[in-house]
Amino acid sequence: MAQTQQLLRMKLITPQAYYRMFAILVTERVCSVVSLIGTSVIVTTFLYSSAFRKPINRLVFYASWGNIIANIATVVSQSGIQAGIASPLCQIQGFLIQWFMPADALWTLAMACNVYLTFFRKYNSEHLRHQEWKYLLFCYGLPFIPSFVYFFVRSQSRGRVYGSAILWCWISPQWDFLRILLFYGPVWLVIFLTLSIYLRTGRVIYRKRRELQQLGVLDSSLDMDSCFQPCLSRTTEIRISMEMPNPAGDSCTPPMTYPSIPISPTEIYPPYALYSVAIEGGLRTERNNSIGAKSTYQGDLPDAHVHRRSVGSDANRAAWVYTKYAMLFFVSLIITWVPSTINRVYALFYPDDFNFTLNYLSAFVLPLQGFWNGIIYVQMNPTDNYTRTRIFDQALGRTLRANSYANFSGCFPTPAKQVPASLESVWRQLNAKLEESARAEFEDILRERHAVEQLNELDRLVGEAKFRRENGQGEGEVAPHTLLPDELYRAHITPYLQDAQATLNAKQETTEVENTELAQRVQAQRKEIEELLSSLDGVVGDLKGAAAAATQFGADNDLRKEAIQMDEDVKINSGK
Repeated sequence: MAQTQQLLRMKLITPQAYYRMFAILVTERVCSVVSLIGTSVIVTTFLYSSAFRKPINRLVFYASWGNIIANIATVVSQSGIQAGIASPLCQIQGFLIQWFMPADALWTLAMACNVYLTFFRKYNSEHLRHQEWKYLLFCYGLPFIPSFVYFFVRSQSRGRVYGSAILWCWISPQWDFLRILLFYGPVWLVIFLTLSIYLRTGRVIYRKRRELQQLGVLDSSLDMDSCFQPCLSRTTEIRISMEMPNPAGDSCTPPMTYPSIPISPTEIYPPYALYSVAIEGGLRTERNNSIGAKSTYQGDLPDAHVHRRSVGSDANRAAWVYTKYAMLFFVSLIITWVPSTINRVYALFYPDDFNFTLNYLSAFVLPLQGFWNGIIYVQMNPTDNYTRTRIFDQALGRTLRANSYANFSGCFPTPAKQVPASLESVWRQLNAKLEESARAEFEDILRERHAVEQLNELDRLVGEAKFRRENGQGEGEVAPHTLLPDELYRAHITPYLQDAQATLNAKQETTEVENTELAQRVQAQRKEIEELLSSLDGVVGDLKGAAAAATQFGADNDLRKEAIQMDEDVKINSGK
């Protein structure tokens, strides 16, 4: 910026041009810092919280490193140009921008490829993880090739490839065809490929959702038809006993035996090695509305359930969340690249015309790639993960605190007296092992039982139920016995309240009409009163004038008498 100020003092540039370049410089650096904050949130949460290490987040984590390096280059802004196009700062800045700025678009394509593999090739998270090294080579290796080759390309007429690009050091205007050929062209090709994948995936999602909706209607009709028919029921009882082994034969903790718990066969999961399980099963015929944990088999219901499971597997909720996540990144990609592409196309056709608006928009949107990624990352990773992890940590902490050294040493009084340091070391190792195994088992349970997906499904169902309740939507009449007392009471008195409300509304409308008429009459009477008051003012004025005239006549009465006396005197004199 010092060089620009020097040019301003030498009157080689106008003050308007100086302030425009200063505005672009400030915008580039502010947006770059904001983007660095967003990417730092992604990197920090991914490294230090296992709840964020999802398949989609892994790709965002890899893309964030490219955003960080690109933002380091954009923070330099115009300083590279002012240092000279042949300076190492300018050349490295152009190299980093050419290498890492388009990588964000390539990572969005990688996310779209994962969506395609999930929906059409039935890849799971392990299969997708095996593709990540290919994505790394594709997203960072492919743009590295032209970026590195540009260091060795120059000509006498055009000079170096990396030079001044107004916003920062990048491909110079003399090599502007390379901007379209090896930068914006590949980026838009990637955008169109990503869009085509999402369009195809969207059609599949729409079709599967229609199938699920139709199947939901079918299931409800089956339930209504079979609710009063006898059926064959199976109840499985499981007794679980757990005993902590003690080689010494002296255990402070007795074996723990849990009561028999009747559960559905669908709730049986492979037991861990720590447990011994005894299963007793039996068959009995009961009615469908009997209370208990049973699995019911009737007619063609198994086929319907198998069909529902197959359809639900195809329309996996986790895959839909993954797709929504990737689509948001695609939208941010469009926001980033449309203004900058318009600016470069405009500069290609009008190389001598500096359009401040387009250049400013480019300086604003291009450094913000990491910011948009951070916003979407935080939005798609709600606080449920933190809540679940916090609850588990609190429960585990209470368990570990219960196994304090005082309680532990009380079980081994002799070693506590003879070798307290060794016993304390064993206690610490035991607690560490207990914590490690508990966390591993917790993660296994979440993964094997698909707890996160089921919780997300529960949240979705609760959200839909709230929406239907607030908007009065339903699939039929509600059974009275399912209502709460308050709801039942309001349901009975609602018709009477509605009639009373209608009567009050009618009376209110009538009263409003009467009040309007009265208001009009009052306004008319006020107008008449104002007219009468104005007439009275005229009468009062006339009275005041008459009174003044009468007073004047009384004051002039002596002259009149003198005139009369003079007339009489004249008459007398003339008679003589």
